[in-house]
Formats: sequence, C-alpha cells, structure tokens
Amino acid sequence: MFDVIPAIDLLNQSVVRLKQGCYDDVTVYPQSPIELAQMFEDQGAKRLHIVDLNGARDGHLVHAELIKNICKHTNLTIEVGGGIRTVDSVHYYLDAGVNYVIIGSLFISNFDLAFSIATMFQNTIIAGLDAKAEAIATDGWYHKSTTLITDLIETLNDSDIHSIIYTDIAKDGMMDGPNIDMLNTVASLSKKPIIASGGVRHHDDIKSIQTISNIAGCIIGKALLSNLDNLDDFFI
Repeated sequence: MFDVIPAIDLLNQSVVRLKQGCYDDVTVYPQSPIELAQMFEDQGAKRLHIVDLNGARDGHLVHAELIKNICKHTNLTIEVGGGIRTVDSVHYYLDAGVNYVIIGSLFISNFDLAFSIATMFQNTIIAGLDAKAEAIATDGWYHKSTTLITDLIETLNDSDIHSIIYTDIAKDGMMDGPNIDMLNTVASLSKKPIIASGGVRHHDDIKSIQTISNIAGCIIGKALLSNLDNLDDFFI
C-alpha cells in the first residue's frame, strides 16, 4: 500500500510552509490546523504528517495541545515530529492519540537514547532524516551534521523503528519535483519502508515515486496548500 500523506507544519499556532526550511521565508495560510486536517480527511486522505516547527527549532514540545486537538477532531492516522527528545514526549503524544512519533535530531545528538526509544516503542517510532547534499541536518535544519544519510540508514536497519521519512531539504517547498535518483539510493539501502518528502508537485510525481521499490508513501505540503480546491487530484 502506498500512502499519499498531506503535511501540516505548525509555527506560532498557524499553518505555514517554509522554503527549504528557512524560518525567515515563511508563507502563512489562513485555515486553522484542525480545519485543514478535516479538509484533507474529507477529500480522501487517510494519514496526516504534522511538524511542530517551533519544537523542532527549540528542542521541546510547543504545539502539543493543538496536536492533541487535531487527533480528537479527525480519524486520520497521525504522525508527529518536532522537538521530541525524551521518553516523556513520546508518551505524551501516544497518549494523545498520535499513531507514530517522528524522531530526527535525537539520532544525531544522542543516538543511544534514540535507539533505545525505538526499542521501547517498537514499530511506533519513525526516523525523520532530513538531508542537504547527503548530510543530515538537525534542530529545524539550523545545524548541518557530518553524518551522511546513507550511513545512518544502514545503521538503522537493525533498529526497531517503523519506517524512515527521507526529506530532501533542497527540494522542500520548491515545487520542482522529487529527487528520484537519491530516493532510489535511499530505498535500496534501507530494510525499513521509506516515505519520501520534498518536491512533489502533482500526480505524475506521485506515480514516479511509486515505481521505486521500498517506498511506502510520499508527503506533500505546498502542492496541496496551493490546490485546496482540487485535493481529489492527489488522493485517488
């Protein structure tokens, strides 16, 4: 099964999109997060990707209550990332109704803790790996590590994570198509299902991603928010 997953990025309680992860290049959308989530569900989405951008940058949960309310007001399968650095944070979201918790920066700053959390919450943790020129970026993409995504993916093959979200930062918010070559590389190295993120514009891009073995879905942000009157073009 291949999931087309709409994205809601939260900054200061609003739905936003950043361009290549830049907090100084923000587009704010008028819809409330709950309204938008319900709109996606009404048009056929089954799953929702939520990022707490304040949390990702600041290293702690900021939009936890708002995300809890989104869970209450939809029947979507929900995955959440941003600022999750502790076991208590994971517990909070799972108790709030979140289905999958995304951990990213912690795999760089404290790999042993991240690995143990994946073991503790088997098949519930998604590794969120965001890369620019193959190097992992952390803390809301403010910092670029020396860890290569290819190396980390191979290391995670022996973990209890559910799957991996691979985001190509150079493609994020650019509307110029996904990086198919890199997606092929990432998918071939991983024993875990890969979810693609970055650059998806339309249904043809979705079909291109679907041809790659071991890709379980794709996340779409700006393309959906730019076509709210034609969402059924994506969820077919």
